[in-house]
Amino acid sequence: MRRVRIAWAILALSILLCMISHLTVLHITQSVQQQLLQARALAEAGAYKSSAQHLQALLEYYDSRQHFLELFLRRETVAAASVNLHGLPAYAKDETVRDLYSEIDKASEQIAAMEHLFSSVF
Repeated sequence: MRRVRIAWAILALSILLCMISHLTVLHITQSVQQQLLQARALAEAGAYKSSAQHLQALLEYYDSRQHFLELFLRRETVAAASVNLHGLPAYAKDETVRDLYSEIDKASEQIAAMEHLFSSVF
C-alpha cells in the first residue's frame, strides 16, 4: 500500500511540474511577443525613441527570464532568440525602420517557434 501512495505522489509531482513549466514558458513567450508588437506599433507611429526604450525594457525582461526558458528548452534555441532580440534597438531609427520591422517579425517567429517546440514535447 505504501508503494502505491509513493507512486501517486510521484505522478502528482510530475503533473504539477508539467503544468508549471507549461504556464511559465507560455507566459514568457506571449509576453515577449506582445512587447515586440507594441514596439513595432510605436515605430509605425514614428516614436522611434520610445520604441528603442520599449525594446530595451523587453531585453531586460527577457534576460531576467531566460534561465527559465533554458530549463525547459534547448539552450541554443533560447540563445539564438536572445541574439536577435539584442540587435533590435539599433534598428529603431527612421532610416532603418524597414529593417526593424523585418527583425521584429523574425524575432517574433523565433519566439513562436520556441513555444511550439515546447508545446509539441508536452
